[in-house]
Amino acid sequence: MPIDYTKYPANWLKEIRPRIMARANNMCESEGCDYVHLEEVWAVKYKGKTSGWFRSFEEAEAMPKSIEAKKINGKLQQVPNPKKVKVILTIAHLDHDETNHEVQDERLKALCQLCHLRYDAKEKYRRSLIK
Repeated sequence: MPIDYTKYPANWLKEIRPRIMARANNMCESEGCDYVHLEEVWAVKYKGKTSGWFRSFEEAEAMPKSIEAKKINGKLQQVPNPKKVKVILTIAHLDHDETNHEVQDERLKALCQLCHLRYDAKEKYRRSLIK
């Protein structure tokens, strides 16, 4: 999902994000996760959802996975599974309030896509119920 930077402070990209990334040494700050920004990994999908990332193709290949397909030019075509992806670190608001322009650094974390999505899942579900 694209980021709507109009909700964020004006100094988000030039000051806040670089500061949090530096604090994290460009590594996911989620407990037990050690993926590095821009690292290439193997993503495995099972029943349409990414079940995990793996640094080794052999380890990814050994995991349970489903046949993944998508429409390309109107035709259903198989998608590689596992598939090589690039880890992108994002900055998560621990209070889920991206409009809080006074947020303190300790309320922000550098998280990889998987950890960020998992962290936000309950809040996104809660918000979907009030729309």
